[in-house]
Amino acid sequence: MINNYTTKVKEIISSHKSGWVFTHVDFNALGSIATVERVLSRLLVSGEIKRVRRGIYYIPENSRWGEVPPSQSNIIKALSRSMNTDFIPDGANALYQLGLTQQVPMKHVYLTDKQISTISIGKTNIEFKKVSHKKLSGAKSGVSVYLSALEYLGKEALQESVKSRIANTIDKSMIDELEEASKARAVWVREVVKDITRRVA
Repeated sequence: MINNYTTKVKEIISSHKSGWVFTHVDFNALGSIATVERVLSRLLVSGEIKRVRRGIYYIPENSRWGEVPPSQSNIIKALSRSMNTDFIPDGANALYQLGLTQQVPMKHVYLTDKQISTISIGKTNIEFKKVSHKKLSGAKSGVSVYLSALEYLGKEALQESVKSRIANTIDKSMIDELEEASKARAVWVREVVKDITRRVA
């Protein structure tokens, strides 16, 4: 039986590229979680997979300079599938992701409605801050990064030039979702969002 599970687990893993991060949830279709965990433990010992931390694994990726650690985005995606929750970058990271600042954030922080301890990958720490589910509006569509950035900057810092820069990063197809997601935020955020979306070319 274990050999049959091993084959099926390996088939699922091999269907993904190096760097894929996963948990037992990604093998739910196979049935027995306990058996899947035993298979993953064996693959870990053999070096076929690596572990971020207990229960979170990844497919090793190598470069000419050695092993490449899994990306933050892949780790966040795996956690989202595993915990059935959403994550959005905090304000400083949102600004950097949008290209509105060249300053690399000192900390990599994500907001979520779950209590999650810090994850360490090499020299990088990924921290999590628990917030109300309301704060995660727009996470699924991806527009939450804009709302996070706006709240971080604050109303007073949003000069005309800043609004125009933000508008230049927004695609027309995102406008409706962004305005809808902003309804769960403060009134000033909704007003600023409308002002910015009017500037989208």
